[in-house]
Amino acid sequence: MEVVILDNVREEISDEEIFQKLKIDADDEYVSDILELAEKSKAIAKPKAIYGIAYIDDRDENHVIIEGIRFNSKLLSYNLKGVHKVFPYVATCGEEIYRWAKSILDPIERYWTEAICEIYLNKVYVALKNDLEHRIKPGKTAVMNPGSLESWPISEQKQLFALLGEENIRKTGVKLTENFLMLPIKSVSGIIFPTEVNYENCMLCPRERCPGRRAQFNPDDVKLSW
Repeated sequence: MEVVILDNVREEISDEEIFQKLKIDADDEYVSDILELAEKSKAIAKPKAIYGIAYIDDRDENHVIIEGIRFNSKLLSYNLKGVHKVFPYVATCGEEIYRWAKSILDPIERYWTEAICEIYLNKVYVALKNDLEHRIKPGKTAVMNPGSLESWPISEQKQLFALLGEENIRKTGVKLTENFLMLPIKSVSGIIFPTEVNYENCMLCPRERCPGRRAQFNPDDVKLSW
């Protein structure tokens, strides 16, 4: 499987992005402290990402086999119906800025630095999507993430990491815990796939007040028979 590693993403964060993330404005009493931390982060942050170009070997209604790795999910199988090529990925804010954020003991400053880490994660994910579009031109795509829905459990992170290759992922600094969580915490993983319909995991997730929600909970809009 062809693998692409992005380890030289150099996109600085702006003051406006920080204000939006923290829901503050330029005259907030803590702005100078926050911007000082953001300035320090620029010399530390090295966000990274990896994605693969993988082919589906086989499937039935309950599982999909991708490059010899079996993924057990009725929803994943349904969403990949008619799809032959997919793009598994991992993206992270980077272990360098993660270690720095963990070293900050003040709880308010830790909250600010974690928000900054999320901004870097979002930037490297956008860089990943842009690189994929430029390199492959897959057209309209959607994403599924292990652990975001019960129908594709977080334990499937192990198969996703195996698909991308442990040695390849090691170059990003991302590791799996015994509970299949990723470290650094500000990391994301999943499978990007071509689609002709509008699909977001959020459509099937009833969790309220989720800061990462990209679509309203409305399972009726996801026309599935799984």
